[in-house]
Amino acid sequence: MEEPKKRLEDVIPNEYEAVLLAAKLARKINVRRGIQKEQTAVEDLGRLDQRKVTTAALDELISGKVKFERKSKSPDEEAFDLT
Repeated sequence: MEEPKKRLEDVIPNEYEAVLLAAKLARKINVRRGIQKEQTAVEDLGRLDQRKVTTAALDELISGKVKFERKSKSPDEEAFDLT
C-alpha cells in the first residue's frame, strides 16, 4: 500500500502548496457539512460522513475529485482557485 503522503506528492509536488490547498478545501467541506447537518433529520445524522474534514479534504485531493488552478498572485489575493 502506498503512503498517503507519497500519493499526495504525485498530485501536488510542493508540500507547502498541498497544505494550503488541503486547508482551504477542509474549510469548504466544513461549511458544506454544516449546511447538510442543519437540513438533516436528527435520526439520519449518523448517515452523514463522519471523517474529519482534513481527512476528507486530503482524500478528495489525492483522488482527483477536486481541480485546482494556480494563479499569479498579488499579496491581497488567494494563490489558488478550487473548483
